[in-house]
Amino acid sequence: MSSQSVGSTSSSGSSTASAQSQVSNNMKLTEQNFLQLLTTQLANQDPSQPVDETQMLAQLAQFSTVEGINSVSTGQSQLAAAGLLGHTVSALSTVNNQSQIVTGKVTSVSWNGSNVTLNLDSGSAVSMAQVTQVSQ
Repeated sequence: MSSQSVGSTSSSGSSTASAQSQVSNNMKLTEQNFLQLLTTQLANQDPSQPVDETQMLAQLAQFSTVEGINSVSTGQSQLAAAGLLGHTVSALSTVNNQSQIVTGKVTSVSWNGSNVTLNLDSGSAVSMAQVTQVSQ
């Protein structure tokens, strides 16, 4: 998503810098971050050169599209994890700064947002990203 700089150096301009810094640090633009940037941009715009409505709507549409893609991706991860129920998986797990291979049958799947966890009959819990092998 492209961003447009605001030609104001008021104290609320530091709000924009703060919000942009937060986005850079997290590398994930949430809906709240987007709305904060949009509100700050509108509050600091030059009245003689207002932001183009078409451009603003295009940015909002882009954000909505990305948000929708992320939602579909999360749903696919959850569906893929549920498909592993009853299968044996091997995963690379780190315990006490030591990498080890953990193997077990997937007994349940849980998720918190986009973080999907496979619970194994061995008592271990691993993320989908840690899985290195799947077998019947």
